[in-house]
Amino acid sequence: MTATNSKPKNSAPVVVLHEGPSGMGRALLKLIPSIIGSLLLHGLLVGGFGLYLFITHLSNASEEMPPEKEINSIKTDEPDEQKNRTFNVVDVDPAATEFDTDTQFMVDRLADVSVPGSVDPTAAVGILDGDRSAAPVTLPAPGGFGATGQGGALESFAGPGNSKAVGEIGGYGPRGVPLEGTFYGRSGATREHALRNGGGTDASEAAVAKGLKWLIRIQEPDGKWSLNSVKLADKDKGRESNDVAATAFGLLPLLAAGKTHKPAKDNPYDKNIEKALAFLKRSQNAKTGYFGGGMYAHGLATIAMCEAYGLTQDSGLRRYAQGGINLIVNSQHEGGGWRYGPSRAPGDTSVSGWQIMALKSGMMAGLEVPAPAVKKSIAFLDHCVGTDEGYGYTGPGSSPIMTAVGLLCRQYMQNWGPAHPRMRKGVSNFIMKTPPDRQNVYYYYYATQVMHHFGGTEWKDWNDKMREFLIKTQDSKGTYDTNANFGSWNAAGDPHGSHGGRLMVTSLNLLTLEVYYRYLPLYYRDSGYKSDKTVQNTQ
Repeated sequence: MTATNSKPKNSAPVVVLHEGPSGMGRALLKLIPSIIGSLLLHGLLVGGFGLYLFITHLSNASEEMPPEKEINSIKTDEPDEQKNRTFNVVDVDPAATEFDTDTQFMVDRLADVSVPGSVDPTAAVGILDGDRSAAPVTLPAPGGFGATGQGGALESFAGPGNSKAVGEIGGYGPRGVPLEGTFYGRSGATREHALRNGGGTDASEAAVAKGLKWLIRIQEPDGKWSLNSVKLADKDKGRESNDVAATAFGLLPLLAAGKTHKPAKDNPYDKNIEKALAFLKRSQNAKTGYFGGGMYAHGLATIAMCEAYGLTQDSGLRRYAQGGINLIVNSQHEGGGWRYGPSRAPGDTSVSGWQIMALKSGMMAGLEVPAPAVKKSIAFLDHCVGTDEGYGYTGPGSSPIMTAVGLLCRQYMQNWGPAHPRMRKGVSNFIMKTPPDRQNVYYYYYATQVMHHFGGTEWKDWNDKMREFLIKTQDSKGTYDTNANFGSWNAAGDPHGSHGGRLMVTSLNLLTLEVYYRYLPLYYRDSGYKSDKTVQNTQ
């Protein structure tokens, strides 16, 4: 053998390297099973918890849902009947342009006439805790404007003749709502109380009843009345032909008695009144509100329409009443008065008196009567009064008739009570010196209202004479079957009788005898005196 193939002697050992994990790696490898186990365990726990929440949610949802049978039994939505009603709440529309139905219009009454709302037969008449020993005053609450509403409470207690009204808004309530203390004196026990306390008697009421029946007797088939109707004798016909004025004369005494177009078992005149109101509606100009026949006739018709609406709150009448008021306002002269036609001519006291009465009727019925119109009417009264508190036709004067008109307007528009020094002076100088001992229907109508509002012994003395004179002069001969004029008054001898004839004279005499309950007493004389420092300082 050669040397190259032989094993060397004394050779070094051979080291063989094997690649594998280090110590750290071996440690990690040992942890892998634990990590995997932990992940699996936590995954199972999280999944189980999630499954638990899901099952719980489904269980709760199933409890809240109705059974399938109930779900299927639910009906489809039907239109709410309330939504389709024309009128569900009280009328708050000042001009009443949106509603054709009114609440309580046809509500049954417990009393004998149709005043809106139910009657409380136990309610006291007059003012709670009022001075019962003082003479009652029947003047409606004075005009208020703005937040107090028409006819509401006084805006100030500092002026002459102001008296304490009932409540913050004078008991009148929101606009368009049946009014407390206005036309309610014509109802039930309140009417009887006002009649007796005011000085009315069974005989005066019998005269009213006979007169109302006579008015119905001469009404025309189409609902109107006529001053020169063919049903009247020639001597009883009026000199003028004015169906608007005549129809107002026919309506007003019926309304003053609390009779309206609302059917009632003890109201035999509802159809007659309904036909008369329909005639006035047809007569009115839809654009201007003018009833026609001149401003005398228009004022009378507006008063009738306002009273019919105020008694019933029948919204079907409201736009006609408001239209009449609007025409009066638009026809007022800048000096505050009115003349014969709607032409804004300088006014006279006679025509203006009827327009001011119509404005007051509008306030009492809850209609819109602008404050500037009232203020201008007062300015007109100031223009026509003299230092002796007498009133003239177009300026200062001393006519008892015009003075009665002027003083009544002061009572209505400025609340001049019996303690007001200027009212007392006017009554003393003119009304008391012209007592009701002669036939003058126009003077009686205004002066009686003035004295009724004035109250006291002055009213008692006036009323005793006036009442007995009218009862005595009423035509009561025979019966309705034998005397065509039974229940009426003759126009002969009256200074104004030839203009309106027997119909006008009878109407105004009836209204005079109905003064006791035409308006409900709102305050007592003493309460006005106690609240009025100006008046107290003059005593």
